[in-house]
Amino acid sequence: MFKLVVVVQTLPEKAEAFEEMVRPLIENSRREKGNISYDVLPDVLHQNTYLILETWENDKALEEHKATRHYLDFAESVNGYIAAPLVLYRVEPKKVSLF
Repeated sequence: MFKLVVVVQTLPEKAEAFEEMVRPLIENSRREKGNISYDVLPDVLHQNTYLILETWENDKALEEHKATRHYLDFAESVNGYIAAPLVLYRVEPKKVSLF
């Protein structure tokens, strides 16, 4: 299992439209085999910034996700909404917690 955090900084005039555009990605991703959770949340500290929070069972599930129509539609459309390149973080649980 692992988590992805994608930071999306939208153009100010496109923030509301981004929320509508990303909705099919959220709804369909949540139904995928191997998806544990999928959320898109606004960052309350940084205006026009959203976090895509994904949890996947394994790499195979993520690769299958990247081949879906809803992911491909998002990937094709997102550049029209963003002010900066997407930033991706991948985190995996360790056997011993650091905290």
